Amino acid sequence: SSPTIRSIVACEESVVHIVCGKPITVISATYGRSDQTTCSNGIPDDQTKNTNCAMKANLVVQRYRASGQFLCPVFVSSSVFGDPCVGTYKYLEVKYICESSLPEEKSLVACEGAVARLHCGKVTGQAIYVTSASYGRTNKKTCSAGRPADQLENTECYTYREEVGERCNGKQWCKVRASNYVFGNPCYGTYKYLEVEYICYGEFRLSLH
Repeated sequence: SSPTIRSIVACEESVVHIVCGKPITVISATYGRSDQTTCSNGIPDDQTKNTNCAMKANLVVQRYRASGQFLCPVFVSSSVFGDPCVGTYKYLEVKYICESSLPEEKSLVACEGAVARLHCGKVTGQAIYVTSASYGRTNKKTCSAGRPADQLENTECYTYREEVGERCNGKQWCKVRASNYVFGNPCYGTYKYLEVEYICYGEFRLSLH
């Protein structure tokens, strides 16, 4: 049977523990805010209205890999992760699998106008699960061939997007065009790219025999 992807949310200034009993595979960890309802009880509206505020919480992923089984307690705070949006009340969301076998991790980049093709093994019946998808530009090198310098200068331009996961999760293959039409335009005048990280999960244990 396929392993279950579980998730846990911890509000800012709290401590998160994941109890598994088996080695934990953290497949994504995000710190920030992507909706107005999560961790909003008793919080002023002006601290929950920015829903385009998210960053990868790499510290959580690194800690699970270091321990190999139980996740160390993590204090959910901007002093730990950095602050993706000052003045917004944030939370940590961790998605993980309690499973002794690691799923296959993949990543791809599609330059603006191109099509990103995600695929998992048809033979083993694995399914796609998108762990991260961002559209924009975070460095000057990626997708830079033949582009004028002024289209590459803004490297503080990115937005984490749910559309790739909504289209592709649970499928064996999927394609998404890297375009402003699909993802909006986080920075005018900058040549952008779509960066996707995903896992192939399901009957991945078969490949270990």
